[in-house]
Amino acid sequence: MTDLSQKIATKAVEQKKNPTIADHLKAYEPEFQRALGESMDAAKFAQDALTAIKATPALGQADARSLFGALFLAAQLKLPVGGPLAQFHLTPRKVGGQQVVVPIVGFSGYIQLAMNTGLYSKVSAFLVHENDYFTTGANSERGEFYDFKRATGDRGETSGVIAYAKVKGLDESQWVYVDAETMRTKHRPKYWEKTPWNDSEGEMFKKTGIRVLQKYLPKSAEAAPLAQAAAADQAVVKKLDNVPELQVEHDDDEPETIVAPEVKDKP
Repeated sequence: MTDLSQKIATKAVEQKKNPTIADHLKAYEPEFQRALGESMDAAKFAQDALTAIKATPALGQADARSLFGALFLAAQLKLPVGGPLAQFHLTPRKVGGQQVVVPIVGFSGYIQLAMNTGLYSKVSAFLVHENDYFTTGANSERGEFYDFKRATGDRGETSGVIAYAKVKGLDESQWVYVDAETMRTKHRPKYWEKTPWNDSEGEMFKKTGIRVLQKYLPKSAEAAPLAQAAAADQAVVKKLDNVPELQVEHDDDEPETIVAPEVKDKP
């Protein structure tokens, strides 16, 4: 879409008495494309987003700034919204008495962002159970290491998670272990009962393991989207005027508030 056609599309939305979310998505396509680069087509991105919104009607009734803020976050991360890849989700949630849209980066989304750095041949996480054989240690030959063998039969309760990234071209991995108690007391949100932590704790353990691991991975321009996802995941993202970059505001009782640039003076 050219600048002229964008102006025409934007003007059409402004003149429409009751513009729909589909109308706004269409008008925003050029801005989506700038964020997406060559990673995917903006029209396909917008259509996937519309499909996800239609599948959960509460999304369309939420604060529009948080809805489009979440969508622009997905575009910046270059992750598709909804669909079978399950890399980026839009979830309706009440925050401070207001219905908003909260973005959730899926486990596979974190894997994709880590692989996009080009530094690793494999990135993943697995659960450790109390009946598994698991020990950690360090010595001059192996450095920091862990030994693990899955138990046969009943593996018992989940005791923790290992997240690892295998360095490309080298026979070594960067890894981190987080025990279940730490996961629940320090990483599980206070409002967890109404989130996937309630019925998909294992997947949340693995995803959070990757979030913790990314703090110890090499910092580079290629790794910036992974850090951005970890900071913005399950936050409220809003588009406001005259904000040059994303800003994270932490809150002990509610999700962090991520303030993103306003693209146009629209919802």
